[in-house]
Amino acid sequence: MSRPTTDHLTALAEGVVADGFAPHQAAVAELVARARSLGVCPVLTDVVADPSAPRPARERALGRVVVALVAVAGAPSVLVTTGAASAA
Repeated sequence: MSRPTTDHLTALAEGVVADGFAPHQAAVAELVARARSLGVCPVLTDVVADPSAPRPARERALGRVVVALVAVAGAPSVLVTTGAASAA
């Protein structure tokens, strides 16, 4: 996962909430690896990566990891203006 957009991160988080972690296992693993490489709190990344952790705890940790990734990595948001997409 190289430099994900905030839209991509949001879609992943929403997908996990709607479908659970299992269908998004590969994307979550990539997200955790990226977060760890950028120094995001290891407690959060460990909870997200732990399939034995309660789902609500994993979902909350995922949300915090997404916020941290946006802050640390500066994931660009995608703005749509007059029908054209551009990176912010």
